[in-house]
Amino acid sequence: MRTPFLAVPAGLLVLLLAACGAGEPGAAEVGPPSASTPASVYEVGATVLESRGGPFPEHGPMLCLGAIADSYPPQCGDVPIVNWNWETVEGEERAGGTFWGKYHVVGTYDGETFTVTEVGPYEVDPPRSGSDIDFSSPCQEPAGGWVALDPKLGTQEHVSGASAYAESQPDVVTSWITQLDELGQVLFNAVFTRDIKRHEAEIRKRWPGPLCVVEGAGPAMRELDRIRAEAEAYVAGELGLRTLGSSSGGVEPGIEIDVVADPAGAGQAALDDRWPGLVRLHPALRPAKP
Repeated sequence: MRTPFLAVPAGLLVLLLAACGAGEPGAAEVGPPSASTPASVYEVGATVLESRGGPFPEHGPMLCLGAIADSYPPQCGDVPIVNWNWETVEGEERAGGTFWGKYHVVGTYDGETFTVTEVGPYEVDPPRSGSDIDFSSPCQEPAGGWVALDPKLGTQEHVSGASAYAESQPDVVTSWITQLDELGQVLFNAVFTRDIKRHEAEIRKRWPGPLCVVEGAGPAMRELDRIRAEAEAYVAGELGLRTLGSSSGGVEPGIEIDVVADPAGAGQAALDDRWPGLVRLHPALRPAKP
């Protein structure tokens, strides 16, 4: 069951929080909502964390949407929370001056802060689009099946040499492995824009397992890295979206940029115009269901 939070006008809420002081539950130093960014209603399943000192720097309640440090107590925090009180929720943990817990929260986000309107038990967010990746090989399986020249060296733990070679080549598009059985036997796949025979011979020196080397269209991995840096700057600068991280490559080469939110999908539309089908935004906050 979700618990509604008392809605308080933003200006009055800031004054109330300032009067409470840092020692009160849920106290946080926040500024007024951004006048240039309209608030939108979102929901997310995430960790909420507040630090009141101890071994780590103090900060008010925050949504943890990106990385969480593997420490005890944990460390994280990406978006400040307004209208949060630990006395009105259940299931939190407390250690060393840190309060944290996982919750399903609903509220408004103005581009800087998240104002909670409802909170309930943690729910795992649905898989993001594009998360179901096809790791099959582009090569047809030979008669008799895939056979390693040396089965003892044809497992995933031995594929690093082949992978390192592929990634070092300026014309590599992508590489990945296809799992063949439960014993760890894998097929190494690599896509290059040219010189297929040479690359296959070089990889074979480093990898005795099943191998698939094919020619494919770019962009090559190095070009993809250049576009990734440019796209990150574009998203944070011209689009004004808060970024959480990014990645590039994959079986179908592309760039993924994690952001806090993408109001009305305007950011993705702008990226589609500039880099059609190449750059994908993954907002942590999703529009709340009616």
